[in-house]
Amino acid sequence: MITNNNPSLNSTAESIYVYNADDIIADQCRAREETILHEKVMNERLAKLTEEKNSMSNEIASLNNKNSSLTNEIASQ
Repeated sequence: MITNNNPSLNSTAESIYVYNADDIIADQCRAREETILHEKVMNERLAKLTEEKNSMSNEIASLNNKNSSLTNEIASQ
């Protein structure tokens, strides 16, 4: 390799490697932070949707009970 014969180029190549390694690490850190944020948002959304589902299930059960009552009332007339 050319840098083996020239200490100046070797030093430059090492500096470029270190600089690029810092960028790669920074990119990995950014990606990790974005993933953590995305997971947090998705968990919050899941919790909200689960709460809405439970509320709607309760409402459906209540309406089914009311429907049964009214059906029985009509049948007994």
